[in-house]
Amino acid sequence: MELEKEKVVVIAVKRPKEEIDLEELKGLVEALGGEVVGEVVQKRASFSPSTYIGKGKLKEADLSKATLLVAYHPLSASQKRNIEELTGLPVIDRTEVILEIFARRAKTKEAKLQVELAKSYYQLSHLRGFGKELSRLGGGVGTRGPGETKSEVEARAIRRKIHKLRKELNEVLKRQDLMRGSRRKRGFKTIAVVGYTNVGKSTLVKALTKKDVFIKDMPFATLDVKTGSLFLDGRQVLISDTVGFIKNLPHELVASFRATLSEVREADLLLIVFDISSDKVEEELRSVEETLKKLKSWDKPKIFVANKVDKLVRSPQEAKELYHRIAGVIPEDTPVVFVSATKGWGLKELKEEIKRRI
Repeated sequence: MELEKEKVVVIAVKRPKEEIDLEELKGLVEALGGEVVGEVVQKRASFSPSTYIGKGKLKEADLSKATLLVAYHPLSASQKRNIEELTGLPVIDRTEVILEIFARRAKTKEAKLQVELAKSYYQLSHLRGFGKELSRLGGGVGTRGPGETKSEVEARAIRRKIHKLRKELNEVLKRQDLMRGSRRKRGFKTIAVVGYTNVGKSTLVKALTKKDVFIKDMPFATLDVKTGSLFLDGRQVLISDTVGFIKNLPHELVASFRATLSEVREADLLLIVFDISSDKVEEELRSVEETLKKLKSWDKPKIFVANKVDKLVRSPQEAKELYHRIAGVIPEDTPVVFVSATKGWGLKELKEEIKRRI
């Protein structure tokens, strides 16, 4: 999916009591090189079953500059087809945008396998008549039968591919389990650094470990788990940088990124990093909480790390004055440390808190 030359109009349905973040979606489109030239938002009680947004709204919208439409919510195959027939423009949804970003960021064999699996899940769920296929993926590979439709033939090929990819990823998981078993025998404690995408997790890991990690100001810069050593009073602790979360993380990614997200599930301690300067800090922290609950990891020992305090205050001594920005969002019994990973503020206090929790 090449978006470099695309002029994109974002389309969205705003349902009652639902929060949508079009700015974030625009940022994801721009991360792929697309240019957002407009948006069409309709308030509705529910999605149109045939066209997502109402036909009338689509017909009256100014789409003259657009070469591509991007929908905020996941679309069915029939909704896509109907929108394309109505507007004469190709359409993709937010899930496809995120999958493409993941595909471009994947560097290691493990990450590439996981992205390929996520894409295969998505393709299977969007074949006509196979919308509920994801819930039945435990079944067999299947064989050709008489009178098979084109969709059934395609579905069978995709299921074969999924079977092969899952087999390869299971080998990765076995190797990871052996490695973790070896760490446990040697007495190593492990920390997983988690948080919303683009909040400075990699910068923090680099500041704590002095290990060179890839850092860039863009969504999902890190897809591969990077593990470094943190020395606390001479004791070695392993700390892993993990993939960033996002609101409504596509279920295809959660299902396929088991190898990466297993680092979170197996960790002894979580550092939940967030951008204290973000206007959406409350929403982002809620999204992280929801994702960790899906991973059955929310109840683990954790430390909240309020990063990027240097964007709001002039010295580390003033950082605790920012607590009002997160009051009521952070669980009362959970420690919060205020840091600037880029300036090194608060790192000593964070290490002390890690020692207490470990």
